[in-house]
Amino acid sequence: MKALASIGIAALCFAPAASAKIKLSLTVSGHAKVGSPVTVVLGAARPLDFDLKLIAVGPGKSWYGVGGRVSGDSSLARADIPHDGFAVRVVRTAPDRWRALVRFPRPGTWRLVIPNEAPQGFMIPPPVMRAVVVR
Repeated sequence: MKALASIGIAALCFAPAASAKIKLSLTVSGHAKVGSPVTVVLGAARPLDFDLKLIAVGPGKSWYGVGGRVSGDSSLARADIPHDGFAVRVVRTAPDRWRALVRFPRPGTWRLVIPNEAPQGFMIPPPVMRAVVVR
């Protein structure tokens, strides 16, 4: 029991501090309409040496399921891609900025998720999740 507690304390000591996380932003311009492109800008508080990812999660669907399936990082994730959600192509426009065009295939409240703060994988909870009402 003491050995397990010692391992847990050691893990906490070596875990990255919350202050080491990167502040991210996500801005959606315009009003979302089915089939029409919406511009999304992703930003980081500092230049990054990796690209951010963006995932669109369909109305009423699990961000964990879609994120895990799109990234391939969770064997537990269950989602019907692309119906439940999909990866969005992002293009770097500056060392700390990316742009994407998203076309939502159906109405409802979609969620745009930046799933990570690292080149691979996704975090729980995701660092940025923004609801977008599509009409």
